[in-house]
Amino acid sequence: MAIPSFSASLRLLGQHLWLGAIAAVLFAAGVGTSAPVVKGNVRWLMALPLWLVRKVLSLVAPDFPPVRVFLLIFSFNAVMVCLYMLSGVLVVLPAAIAFLTGLNIGVIVLKAGDVELPSGERPLAPVTAEETAAPPWVGLCSLAVLVLELPSFWLSVGMGIGMGRTLATTGPYDWPTIVSLASPRLHAYWMIILPVLFVSALAETAAIRGHIRYGAAPPIGEETSLEETQRVEPDDSGEGEEKPTDEEQPGDQ
Repeated sequence: MAIPSFSASLRLLGQHLWLGAIAAVLFAAGVGTSAPVVKGNVRWLMALPLWLVRKVLSLVAPDFPPVRVFLLIFSFNAVMVCLYMLSGVLVVLPAAIAFLTGLNIGVIVLKAGDVELPSGERPLAPVTAEETAAPPWVGLCSLAVLVLELPSFWLSVGMGIGMGRTLATTGPYDWPTIVSLASPRLHAYWMIILPVLFVSALAETAAIRGHIRYGAAPPIGEETSLEETQRVEPDDSGEGEEKPTDEEQPGDQ
């Protein structure tokens, strides 16, 4: 079997643009569903994404070393996107993945600030207005992640939908057919999608480091105001109460 050329891989992606658009619609439907899920506190639908956030934070927080963050982001996205693309062997699975991924991301966005580490820290807690003066490049990096990563996901799921569609309508559903459908997709993934995910992971790492450096909220326990530190609570023994001075002693009239 001849190895597909780069132009052939581009044509394959172009042929699946409309299926990628369907994946984007399903993804958006999942994101829209996340709001009522969070509002209704549907725990079984929120368990997986929140567990995943805690697991990732336990690996990189609180310092967020850039090399480790980059390797974690790139390896996770590379493996999952490839699996999404090949999930067409189960025919309807890619469409379900598009919807559930949107749901999971929506839950993460809405609930990430409430995720606590065992130490009690909330690394993703919202920042205050005074802590958001990040330079423009941080926002550009965040925008680059959206522009690069989401279309890569949608196109990969679209190729998975196309694979399942071919297997279900034209067949035959056997190993040679699956290999013939998977091979050009894997080449397109290697030549185009994987490099895009690499650049996206670099941009996401830079954005994370920028938000930490310029806009990170203080850890829990370091937000006490001056008034709270100076406040003395009275106890049963009377210690902590203000004692009258000599000038204020009663009976000196």
